[in-house]
Amino acid sequence: MNPLFVAGFLLAASAIPVAGHAQGAADAGTRVVIDPGADGAAINPTGRTVVLTAPLLDGQAYLGDTTLTLEPGGQASFSAERLLALLTPRLSPPLIERLRARLAERGTIARADLEGVGVGIRYDPLTLQLVMEIAPASRAVRSVTLGEDAARGAVNYIAPADFSAYLNIRGSMDWVQQGSDEGLAAPITFLDSAVRAGGVVLESEANWQAGARGADFQRRGTRFIYDDRNNLVRWAGGDLQTLARGFQAAPEISGLSISRFYSLLDPQRIIRPRGNRSFRIERRSVVEVRVNGQLVRRLELDPGTFDLKDFPFTQGSNDVRLTITDDAGRTESFNFDIFLDQAQLAAGLSEFGLYAGVLAPLGRRGPVYSDDMAFSGFYRRGLSDNLTVGANAQADRNGWMGGAEAVIATPIGSFGGFASASQVDGVGKGWASILTFQRTITRRSGGADALSLSFETRSRNFAPIGVGLPSNPYRYVAGASYNGAINDALYAGLDARYSRGRDNEPNVASLRATGGWRISPRLNLTGDVSYERAGRQDRVGVFVSLVFRLDRASSLRSDYDSRNNRKRLTYQTYHGAGTGAYNFSADVEHSDLGVATTANGIYYSNRAELGFSHFGTFDRDLGGSTGQRSSLRFGTSLAVADGSFSIGRPIQDSFAIVRAHPSLKGTDLFIDANGRFSTANSGALGTAVQPSLSSYSERNLLVTAPDAEIGTDLGEGSFRLLPAYRSGYRLTVGSDYMVSVVGRLLATNGEPIALVAGSAVEAAHPEREPVPLFTNAAGRFGAMGLAPGRWRITLSDADRTQFELVIPEGADRTIAAGDLVPDAP
Repeated sequence: MNPLFVAGFLLAASAIPVAGHAQGAADAGTRVVIDPGADGAAINPTGRTVVLTAPLLDGQAYLGDTTLTLEPGGQASFSAERLLALLTPRLSPPLIERLRARLAERGTIARADLEGVGVGIRYDPLTLQLVMEIAPASRAVRSVTLGEDAARGAVNYIAPADFSAYLNIRGSMDWVQQGSDEGLAAPITFLDSAVRAGGVVLESEANWQAGARGADFQRRGTRFIYDDRNNLVRWAGGDLQTLARGFQAAPEISGLSISRFYSLLDPQRIIRPRGNRSFRIERRSVVEVRVNGQLVRRLELDPGTFDLKDFPFTQGSNDVRLTITDDAGRTESFNFDIFLDQAQLAAGLSEFGLYAGVLAPLGRRGPVYSDDMAFSGFYRRGLSDNLTVGANAQADRNGWMGGAEAVIATPIGSFGGFASASQVDGVGKGWASILTFQRTITRRSGGADALSLSFETRSRNFAPIGVGLPSNPYRYVAGASYNGAINDALYAGLDARYSRGRDNEPNVASLRATGGWRISPRLNLTGDVSYERAGRQDRVGVFVSLVFRLDRASSLRSDYDSRNNRKRLTYQTYHGAGTGAYNFSADVEHSDLGVATTANGIYYSNRAELGFSHFGTFDRDLGGSTGQRSSLRFGTSLAVADGSFSIGRPIQDSFAIVRAHPSLKGTDLFIDANGRFSTANSGALGTAVQPSLSSYSERNLLVTAPDAEIGTDLGEGSFRLLPAYRSGYRLTVGSDYMVSVVGRLLATNGEPIALVAGSAVEAAHPEREPVPLFTNAAGRFGAMGLAPGRWRITLSDADRTQFELVIPEGADRTIAAGDLVPDAP
């Protein structure tokens, strides 16, 4: 709301005379009474009772508005229930109960009662505000969440469309100028689609290539998906997308599945073990939180006790440091360490995937459904913040495999392990295991080193299901690596590996040293030196890469690899994101095998992605060309949501169709505009598609209309979304509430009603927020944000005088209502 409009409303309200306490429902009930101080007369010098709407502040934090009564003698009072409602989240629960008991006993809460629980309160006549000062010891313990979802629980999101669907169409066409299969190849089209209705999603993928050898059309998979968000469980039926764990394979199964993956169903949740520490501040302070030397959050807090949680942990040892600087400049800090591994789950959390049905390998026309039953699954659970365990199993008619896993965090590092056994018909029994150790060593300078150890062993006959004859050429494989930053510009690492061969397979040992040097902000050098001994053969390799940043968008890179004597020069440039953006890269490579050139480019238009590439090969001495191939690519989508249709770039997961309200007909709308680029715009089609919404991840979608007329109401120009899986939105920008009204209010005797505040409420939608208005000395008023229809104006005088205002359909944006008289009693 316009702040000048609010200021005018408050000034007008301060001049409203009230007889006694006849203030209407706003004054009903128990009261908070603030006795006048030494400046009591200055608070209300009018000599009569004044009623106004005043904001209530906790220091500088706005809590809400309350209806305040100022007596001529300087006493102020307002609703006690309103005060308790605003104080409850901020005051310690026992102190809130103490105030409630006092209120029940006396029917009022006095200034002394508030001071008794550590709350000072005063009325500021210059700013027309009630200001509280709450003692730190009296405040309720509050949680400071360092994740991005700090306020997610209190947010109202726009609901997705009841019905939505999309079809992505991606195509590619090759032209071979030289080489085998010269000429134009048959174009190939890749299709993927999703339909969502009633919370159930039907999704499918297919390929189509007219004139191709064999089948023209191949359906790759189709399935129904339902997400139970209350229990964080995904149900699926059809051609399953099997995920594996440990030594498992990922068989192609058609049937039913139930799974829980937090990264898919609740990506904003921090599922790793997290620290919980409390701290207390006595004065308003700035708190900086650093994890492993990196600043992860800076926030300003009022006095009180806080529970710090949800650290964005990194793998390994976490050095957490809090620096607290109060408003007087005093600084204090404290540290604590937490060790964890990224494969861990917090205590009580579990992830799983269970897949059962028949084997359905992909054939020339689509999945080939067999009669062979198959099962694959795993389950993991955090038993504590330091220990995560799990089990997995697979089976089909030819055999089975089962295993267990565990990850444990200790003060010296994180230990993890998998162990599995298998039995396959015609192969026999087998087993496999792997042990790992990880440790991150934090330096006082802020850098960190990483140490990793692993040991893997497999028996000759170990095999997951569905892989045919096993191939386990090594008895065991042992590895170790150590990486660290020497300073801000240098890093180095060393890793070693040894594989013990089985039967005639030679033993293999390798050692590799890596390093990097940031020569300048625009120039970086990286490289490695490797040595490998396989049997009796020794090989040494050197790789060097130099990257020079030409500007913020472009870079030039040169590589040298001693293996095959390969030399490469690459140019890359990236320009923007969204409509009008483009990327381009080109490289030339020379090696003992010959010369090769590659060029790639992609352009993002409002309705499609357009790309090209060219690959050419030449003799080593550039004596002649040996092969040339060019490709053209495109991608677009057709989308519908609750009856609105649009065309846009390919949709990744969820999407939103943005359309203009009839009042904005012909106005170009831009989604998430940023300088020269925007995600999409409505253009001649009148609708725009935001194609890259991620399911269950909060998103603010901003729509602007820079060419709209001055004063145009965009309505909900900013939309807060939490998309469901494969969901679509139909969002309308603009509204009917864009009419401004001016007029004059007259009393029944024909005299202007001067200096009175009021509000207008739409008869058809009384639940909408009232539109405030006030009259000047001549009784004239102005109101903005109204729509065609019938409105009821109610004044804040003692009689609650009411008027009827009718705005006709098709009214101009500004209308003159003329003189209005009160409704007949």
